[in-house]
Amino acid sequence: MKLVKNSVVNLLPTVVGVLTSILTIPLYISLIGTDRYGALLVGFVLLGYFGHVDFGLGRAITHRLSSNKEESAVRAGIVWSALVGAAGIAVLGGVVVFIAARVFFGSFFEADEALRVEALAASWLFAMCVPIILFTGVSSGAVISLERFGTVSFATVVGNLLSQLLPLLVAALHLTDLSWLLGASVLGRLASLILIMTSMWRNFLLGQRLVASLQQLRSLFTYGSWIMVTAIVGPLMIMSDRLVIGAAVSAAAVVAYSVPFQIASRTAMLPGSVAQVLFPRLASQTPEQSLALGKVSVVVIGQLYAFMVVGLICLAGPLLQLWLGDDLDPRSVLIGQIIIIGFWTNALAYVPFTLIQASGNSRFTGIMHLAELPVYLAMLFGLGLTIGLAGIALAFTLRTTLDCVVLFVKAGFTDQATLGRLIGPACGIGVALLAAQWIDGWLSALTLATAVCIPLLVLCWIQVPEAAKRAVLARFGAAAA
Repeated sequence: MKLVKNSVVNLLPTVVGVLTSILTIPLYISLIGTDRYGALLVGFVLLGYFGHVDFGLGRAITHRLSSNKEESAVRAGIVWSALVGAAGIAVLGGVVVFIAARVFFGSFFEADEALRVEALAASWLFAMCVPIILFTGVSSGAVISLERFGTVSFATVVGNLLSQLLPLLVAALHLTDLSWLLGASVLGRLASLILIMTSMWRNFLLGQRLVASLQQLRSLFTYGSWIMVTAIVGPLMIMSDRLVIGAAVSAAAVVAYSVPFQIASRTAMLPGSVAQVLFPRLASQTPEQSLALGKVSVVVIGQLYAFMVVGLICLAGPLLQLWLGDDLDPRSVLIGQIIIIGFWTNALAYVPFTLIQASGNSRFTGIMHLAELPVYLAMLFGLGLTIGLAGIALAFTLRTTLDCVVLFVKAGFTDQATLGRLIGPACGIGVALLAAQWIDGWLSALTLATAVCIPLLVLCWIQVPEAAKRAVLARFGAAAA
């Protein structure tokens, strides 16, 4: 039950993030305008990408500390080595981010001249974010190895809240320049870093000498090198859709696509948090135990997440209209419905992805993403030019589905028992997408969601793995007693 508890704790940042986004996005658009908010979103996308390029140090620390129980001095050496490595990467990454921001906002970003000048002036703030994001990742990796997810979740909630609310406060004070907005977001990220680094210091470094070992760093980089490939290519694929829109269409189109994308991505933090909880556990188990746990986990994630996906598909129109009112771009509804399906297949892929990396085979995931990148870029441009923004969303969903298929085959999740339990949720999602195109209004949307979810609930309960069913019954039995 510890996995369940940790997963629930990890879900808290998701819930807070979704609620904060629902409340703040309309306020941002109202206070700073669609184009300026689009520029801020593109900046956050760039930061999110370069923040992941940590040479796999965060996950390497988790893997190393989870799979081996060294003495305190050795564990401290691993952490110190990773921090020194992260410092070097931060310097290089900061320079790269600065140059990338200058080039993109100066040459490719479609906006009025005044907004382009603001974005260029804020380039140095993008560079400052890099070391904060990197050290946060490395510190979180160390704390996660102890399965202390409460600490990481609390710090993440604080950082996410402040990074979204502080810029809004600044905008409310009529300081809408991008430098002010981004600077406020940096302070929020810094608060999260301080909290996580404090926990890491107390658990690993307090009373230990500063010893950065080249051998330890080489060992971490050996494991993390292919994770670095995934960390570079994976976020590049995630952000490329919005960069293509921003460069080829307009900043307003970025918002029309990013608003449903941002909400859908928040919901995917639920399976993401489960995968994060699974990683240190899978790394410490035998291959047979890991495979069994992985199969149960992927079925439970696929079945539970399907209900959220069906609900959002059916209610996308009414919810977005209620949320944004007259500011709603009609294209956002279909975009959101397509994207959320992509996040469902991506959620399924989290578990085999985590299992493969926990087994030490980070090379496979890196090669897979390298091979996938040109295919995805071709789909983005091809479907985007022929269908428009909905084509961009379709390219994203096709890419995540391809990921899922490849990872299922590699991890050994292709047995009839596992796949059979996922057919029902997939069919329910497909029915919801088709039927949602013919409904309008709250009553019909709620009726459709109920009509799909009730039989899906019965089917999932019949097919849920026995281990998960026993855990649920035991939990309710204990609560009743």
